[in-house]
Amino acid sequence: MDNGTSQYYLTASMDSGKSFCSLLKAIQFQENAVFCAMPEGLKLTVEEGKCVQASAYIPADNFTEYHVRDDVDVMFKISIAVLTECLNIFGASEESSLKMYYRSEGSPLLLVLQPQSIHNVMTDCEISTQTADSVLELKDEDASEVAKLVLKATAFGGLLADLERSCDIIELNLSPEHPNVSITTYGMQDRSCIDVPKSSDMVESFSCEKPITLKYQLPHIRLIMKALAISSKVVLRCSSNGLLLLQLKLEKEDQRQMFSEFYIVPLLDD
Repeated sequence: MDNGTSQYYLTASMDSGKSFCSLLKAIQFQENAVFCAMPEGLKLTVEEGKCVQASAYIPADNFTEYHVRDDVDVMFKISIAVLTECLNIFGASEESSLKMYYRSEGSPLLLVLQPQSIHNVMTDCEISTQTADSVLELKDEDASEVAKLVLKATAFGGLLADLERSCDIIELNLSPEHPNVSITTYGMQDRSCIDVPKSSDMVESFSCEKPITLKYQLPHIRLIMKALAISSKVVLRCSSNGLLLLQLKLEKEDQRQMFSEFYIVPLLDD
């Protein structure tokens, strides 16, 4: 199959698909994802209604071989649950090399996996694809960035885990004045508040020119928990229209980077 790869819209290989699988599981809160292959790498996107959009980015330098046709749009819908199951077919603890092939529009995505600890064993999987739905364009080019925080992922994950489960609304109060960050949660009967000054060990950098208050659905924020568990840091960006962007960097031993991004739409004031 390595011969004549030009007949394929996409061919890609990597020595281990473990990090790829972990990143996909981090955004696996819907059945299907939009799979997009670009010259700079792969992007898989899932959406929760019109409120949350999450993407996994695998830059091309993570692959030992990567080729995508530049004269066609390589985009299709695929079951992210089936894709992660196939990537993990030899077990969570097994490192397996991965090859991916996509021939043309409407064809299945073909995976070839070979475990590193077992010689002369190989499996191939064909995953059905569908025509991709349009992806929401949540980013507004006219909206400016009003606040940016860089936080340690482990500490931020611990903070979110400690928030009261019965609450369904989270309010972010950001200000250049102390305490800089106040996180308030609201439920039917509960209200709690946590202050995080920019001098906190959790905060690596903080930028905010004027006070801003934004509200979000707490379950939407909690969707980043799996991504936080495998990330080293999270960059939180607030736009003037209230759109929240959370960018998470995946830890990798070879120093190459993979990312996940979560766009979260704010609650409107009553």
